[in-house]
Parts: sequence; C-alpha cells; structure tokens
Amino acid sequence: MATPETRPWPFTRVFYSPEKTVVVSGPHVLVFDSKSGELQRSTARLGERDQEDISKAGPIQCVAVDPAFKYVATVGDDKLLKIWELEGGDDVGGLKLFNSRELPKKPTGLLFTKDSQTILTSDKFGDVFSYPLVYVPYTDAEIAQQKADEAKDPYASHTNPSNGTLVLGHASPLNAMLLTHSADFEEKYIITADRDEHIRVSWYPQGYNVEMYCLGHRKFVSALHIPQSDPTVLVSGGGDPVLKVWDWMSGKQKGNVEVAEVVEPYIVVKKARWGDDGENDGEEGGETKRRGKKKKGKGKNKGKGKAEEEAGGAGGEEGESMAVDGTAGGSGATSEPAAGSEPQKVLAIRRISSAVDADGKVHYIFSAIGATAVFSFPSPEPSPENDPMLTTTISHFDFGKPVIDFLAVPSIAGDPALVFVVLDPSWTGNHGDGSSSERTDRVRLLAVSSSGLIQPPAEALARCEPLLKALNDSASDIPASEKDLKAFDLYSELVSLPKYVARGPEVAFSTKAAGEDSGAATPTAADGGLTKRELGRLKRITRVEETKAKVLGGGQSEAGAATPQDDAEGQPQLKRSKSESSEAS
Repeated sequence: MATPETRPWPFTRVFYSPEKTVVVSGPHVLVFDSKSGELQRSTARLGERDQEDISKAGPIQCVAVDPAFKYVATVGDDKLLKIWELEGGDDVGGLKLFNSRELPKKPTGLLFTKDSQTILTSDKFGDVFSYPLVYVPYTDAEIAQQKADEAKDPYASHTNPSNGTLVLGHASPLNAMLLTHSADFEEKYIITADRDEHIRVSWYPQGYNVEMYCLGHRKFVSALHIPQSDPTVLVSGGGDPVLKVWDWMSGKQKGNVEVAEVVEPYIVVKKARWGDDGENDGEEGGETKRRGKKKKGKGKNKGKGKAEEEAGGAGGEEGESMAVDGTAGGSGATSEPAAGSEPQKVLAIRRISSAVDADGKVHYIFSAIGATAVFSFPSPEPSPENDPMLTTTISHFDFGKPVIDFLAVPSIAGDPALVFVVLDPSWTGNHGDGSSSERTDRVRLLAVSSSGLIQPPAEALARCEPLLKALNDSASDIPASEKDLKAFDLYSELVSLPKYVARGPEVAFSTKAAGEDSGAATPTAADGGLTKRELGRLKRITRVEETKAKVLGGGQSEAGAATPQDDAEGQPQLKRSKSESSEAS
C-alpha cells in the first residue's frame, strides 16, 4: 500500500475473464477473483531476491494473457520475456515464474496463439518472432557452433538468443499486429502495421508469403481490429484524421470514418516535438536512453530538451491546432526537442475494439492517447458511390482524466457488453504531476447500448461491484518512488510515433508571424523563432542552392547559352560537349 509520502504505480492494462482479472501496475502483475474481488496473487508478494529482479526490469512495457487465462507474458526495459503462471505459486500469493528468456530487440507487442503454446513478439526493428511456450535453452555445443558459424561469415544473420523463429520483417518499427480468427481464417494470416503507413497481410507461420497490402494511410498506423461479428472486416487507425475500414483479403478500402474533429477537444496531454529532422527515429534505446547520453562539447546543454506534458482544457485554447500526423511513441524518438518548441496536441489512436448491443448491432470503440474520453460509433452504413466517407455518428463518454487503456467484454449471462476503462488518476491538469490529494477511480465501467457508451445497468454494476471496489481500493496500490514515476512516461508514444521532418523552406515559412513581410529580419532562437540547429540547417541548404544556381544556371546569357566565363571565380565550369566545341571553332 502506498503511503502519504509515496504514490502508487498507475494501472496500465486490464484483462478480464469470468473467473480471473489480470491487472498490470508498473513492473507488477496482480490477479483478482472476478466475482469476489479478492486479490489472489501478485508479483509484489514475491521474495526479496525476486523483487530486486522485478525492480531492475522496470515497468512492464508489453503484456499478453493467453486465451485460457493460465499464463501471462510480460516484457520490461530489460528485454526479458517472462512467462508467469496465473495458477499455483507460493503460499503467500506470489506468481510463479514459468520461464524467462532474452529477446533480441525491445518489443512493441506480444500475442499468444489460440492454443497458448506459442508467443509472438513484434519489435522496434520491424520483426515478428515466434517463441514456444516451453523454453529449451541452447546447449553449450550449439552455442559454440553458432559462434563458429558467425566467425566464418560475419555478415550472416545472427542467431536469435532464445530459440526464436523469425516470422516476418518490416522496414520500420511495428506498432500493431493480430492473428485472424473465425473458422475460415483461423490463425492462417497475420496482419501487421508499422510506422511507415503500411498494413501487410501475411501467411502464418509462413510470413515470407505476403497475401495482400492495405495501403492508403498517410501517417503511422498504431491500432488494428477485426470484429468477431465480421472477420472479413479490418478497422485501422493511427495518426490520420480518419479510421479506415477494409476488406483485408482483397486490400480494398471500404471507406473512412472521420474522427479528428470529435477527438481533438478531449486531448489534454500535449507533447513537445522530438527530432525535428526525423533522424534515427527507429533506433533502439529510445527517448530514455538517449537522454542519458552525453555528447562531447555539449556539456552546457545538460538536462535540456526533456519532453513536456501540458494540460489543456477539454476544449483546448483558442487558435490551438492538433498535429494530425502522429509521431508519438514510446522509446523510438532519439533527437532532442527544438528549443522553445511549444507542446502541442497529437492525434494517435491507442486501441480499437468492438462490441454488440442488445439489438445485435455492432459498435466500434476506440481511444486516443492523452484523451479523456472513450469514443464509439455503430457499424457504418455503406457510403454513396465515389464518396470515401462512411455514414455514422460518433458518441463519447468523457471521464475528465486521460484514458490509459480500455477492454471491451462481450455480453455474459444476460448482461450487456461491458467496457473496463483504465484512467490516469494522478493527472491533475498541471503537467501531470499528480500533486492532487483527491483520490479518483482508476478503473471505471461502461455498458454498450444502442445509443453508445452509457453507465452500466444496476444489475450488471452490482455483479461487478466487488471487483471494481478492489481495483480502486488503496489496498491494491503498489508504491513507487518519485524517481521511478518521473521516468515512467505514460504518453511517450505521442513523441515516438509521429515523424517530424522539417525542411529548410518549410522551417522558414512556419516561423514567420502572420502578416510579416518578406523583408523582415530573420528570427533567431532568442526571439522564439528558429533554433541554432534550424538556422544552421537553413544556411547549409541555402549555400547548396546558391552553388547549384551558379554552376547550372547562374552564367546564362540572354540567348540562353551557357557562358562559363561569367561564373564566379573558383567555381567549377561545365565541360562542353564535342559537338559544341566543333560549332564554336
């Protein structure tokens, strides 16, 4: 339990079944009885040695629970894939570690297959690997043979350190993946989406066979969903102002659902740009690791350029605009934010799901990173021919606190479909410092109705009340130090997902105030205009363009013939062709 001097880790994920509910809180996993709300097991109850290992691993970045709710897979900052047993454990209620293995790169997602015997991982280098549930380490002889093979051919692909099998690879970081379901497509295909706007449909497990591409996004793709009610439909979203609906087998786009205008008023978490030149966006180690590096001769800038979080009202400030680009993201950003750059709203879809109401109508549910509301819309009607926008109405439920994640639960025992929503209770509207003494619920419950998301009916709420009470009770708090909480950024994807690429002419134009004439003085970093880095880049581009003009076109006469004699002194002259030399003579 957290003390008045400490704050608890926030909840980041919730997995629900009628028997068990699994919750992720910082570096720990908690298992509750779904009916009584009793906290059955927790990694926080393990011994001192295990606690040290968990603390070193850092907050859980990726997690998955198998369909049978027997195992939970977690990965922290240490890149160790840990499989925990949800049943069994020690006498004091700790989880039992089934096995642990090292991953080659930091993962972006985890996924169990239907039989729970295989775990799929996606990573920042665009690869998907599969790992067996039962880990059999390499023998000493196999390791020696691998080293010998690598010595013979240093350019060959390195062996996966944990017996992983490469399924497929992209050219940029992967943000989302899923396996197809239904009787016709039962895990026959794997659909992946990356930061470079690509959605790929590949065979599984023969991922080298590409079945189809779904192309049309202009920004990163961070969320994919196939509804249980119609497994031929794929809904995708990310940094674009629309969600796209696909027939994924044919790659045909069925239409778009406009979401940007609806979501923008509820985005309250804003971030300063990182990496205005888009360099090394996918480099492993990410934002946190880059901040710790020191550059030679740059000691004066120590501590400069931390990403800022700023609260904005639900409606935003007048004249405020949202970056519908979406470069957000956990640990993929590596460049420092431009000096004096203002935090801004960024559209980045966190999750897309679906549920069926009492009338059998499908409702799509989605959330955006840093937004205080969860949004939903009924299955859209087909649009008229040549109209890409689908006809539907988007509704929302606003909590007043940023939504971290949500989980849609199908109708059970006559109850309507429910939605568990995980909130950031420490956010106060003042840089998210969590200084407010008022305790708010971190998990809320909604129901799906024909009109959208509503408060659950009394009967459904009564059945879930013990669980909700336990989830929101201080007895479930896992204390965290202020240092750990400051290092743990719930909204880092608002920085790593988008790709900000500023070119010289664009930089010069964007930094001019409205109504400023072209003859005005060039703004400087001190004036809140161009930074030194941007000025240097602009000057370099200008010099290159001037040189091109002098060499290629700067010495033309009125007749259009090149006159190298008029070129600036010291500039290279164009070599005349043989035919031109003959004519001149």
